[in-house]
Amino acid sequence: MVWALLLLVSQLPLAASSPQRVTGVLRKDACVCQINFGAWDFPVQEFEELLGRFQQCSESLDELKTQTNLTHFKMPLFSAAIKNITENLSQFEYINNRGLYNPLNFRLLDDEVGDLGTQIADAHKKQALDASTAQDLNDELSSIRLKVQNMQKYDKFNLLALREHIRKLKNRLESCRTYDKTQLDQCSKVLLSDISSPVVTQLNPFGTSYPFGAWGKESRHGSPELYWVQPLQSSNTFGITLRTYSSFEDFVMSKNHKDISVTSSYTTTYSIQGPGTVLYNESLYYNCYKSPNVCKFDLKTKTFQHMALQDAGHDNKFPYCYYSCYGTTDIDLSVDETGLWAIYATEENYGNIVISKLDSSTLAVVQTWKTKLFKKSVSNAFMVCGVLYATRYLSPKQEEVFYAFDTVTGHDTNTLSVPFEKISSDIQNLHYNPTDQRLYLFNYAYMLAYELTF
Repeated sequence: MVWALLLLVSQLPLAASSPQRVTGVLRKDACVCQINFGAWDFPVQEFEELLGRFQQCSESLDELKTQTNLTHFKMPLFSAAIKNITENLSQFEYINNRGLYNPLNFRLLDDEVGDLGTQIADAHKKQALDASTAQDLNDELSSIRLKVQNMQKYDKFNLLALREHIRKLKNRLESCRTYDKTQLDQCSKVLLSDISSPVVTQLNPFGTSYPFGAWGKESRHGSPELYWVQPLQSSNTFGITLRTYSSFEDFVMSKNHKDISVTSSYTTTYSIQGPGTVLYNESLYYNCYKSPNVCKFDLKTKTFQHMALQDAGHDNKFPYCYYSCYGTTDIDLSVDETGLWAIYATEENYGNIVISKLDSSTLAVVQTWKTKLFKKSVSNAFMVCGVLYATRYLSPKQEEVFYAFDTVTGHDTNTLSVPFEKISSDIQNLHYNPTDQRLYLFNYAYMLAYELTF
């Protein structure tokens, strides 16, 4: 900075650069003259002003350097955020390009109403509906058909509300087809109201090296008691091993276990992908390797079955998320008093959760319900007595059940507030067991279980 200061000084208007001419007087052999030395006075005021300007320039330069360094530091963070937003928006762009967000497609709506009328008539013919229920549904459908006809002429702005009405009507029809009274007699008629502190808290037997996976207890009444742990061993995504214990004591003491090899490789058709696994009627149900398929592995016969969930998102297309997404949680299996369920999402339902009741023997889809809950807005979900419950993140140590969808009535609510404790932020597997009415959680290498109150 010295050279800059010298430059400024050199530019000061010094009068010494101009010579003075003076007249002298001879006195005793000496020439006496009067000289005005004020002309060579150093311009202190001008110098101080220039020095102040220099200091201001120096401070501005330092501030500019600081901003530049901060920009270099933040640019990677901005780039990463933009990339994340772009990836999240890509699925919506895809859905939009496919025309799935076109709410004014009346022809499709007409087809949907006509198809629903055929389904109601077919269900009544097969005696899945009694005459009174069938008449109620037909009356409601006739009202909808009339509204559609009027909307095409006069009012196109209530179409989305009408679509929601049709969705609920379909869900009521699915409920009438699926349930009989005996299945629901053992269920509470009220929603979940409380989750206890953990009654089991234990590190999984494979240790913290395997933070992702699932665990639980045989979920079918009448089947032999069996506790199980299924770690995801390859990239925290794929698994090939199931560890079982024949009693709770053996499980707690980590003794007398049996390791079962489901497949010999992590990349075969029947390899386990993701943590959405359950054990039901001595068979393991899970999402098959890199596919929308549900796999079934029979522990007794060591045989496989598989079935594709139509249009189901997979391979991180519609995983569970909240602040961040949980890898390969697109397809989640669950069991309750009524049997086996698959929880997933489809483009056709705009990424919202779809619930399918499965035949545990053949894996065939018995019935399907569509919700309006976006799957990426929840951290996990489970079924109890035909009711879907969804959770969300509250803090690194607490989760909350906030949503319920009743497949029996077709009604839903997002006003629940049932918090529960956890060990870590990420929850991988969360499912209910109807044999002991407990909730089982695999939480970043730890296994927890809770008592439920309705």
